[in-house]
Amino acid sequence: MAKQFYGEAANFPGAPENFDPSDPLADKVAAIAQREHVVREKMVKIETAKLLRERVQECYKMEGVNHYQNCKEEVKAYLESIKNVGVHRSNIGPNDKAIDQQ
Repeated sequence: MAKQFYGEAANFPGAPENFDPSDPLADKVAAIAQREHVVREKMVKIETAKLLRERVQECYKMEGVNHYQNCKEEVKAYLESIKNVGVHRSNIGPNDKAIDQQ
């Protein structure tokens, strides 16, 4: 049985409209706001992966020897959520292009 989460989601501001990706340092305030937005989105993905990992662990404990068949959907969702997710990917800049191409 999966955990139920209640409460309101945080209402954070989205990406700034005046941020220009071709010239990111033209407006320094917008660049910082864009960086905060990207980091916030990455951290949400990281926390989602952690929650899915907990669900997989609980499913393994509950199902015992039948976990290969009965936990397949949870494992697929977890593996999909951890693709290209990690703290090392929270920066934006020229060095990230090399990381993303791997």
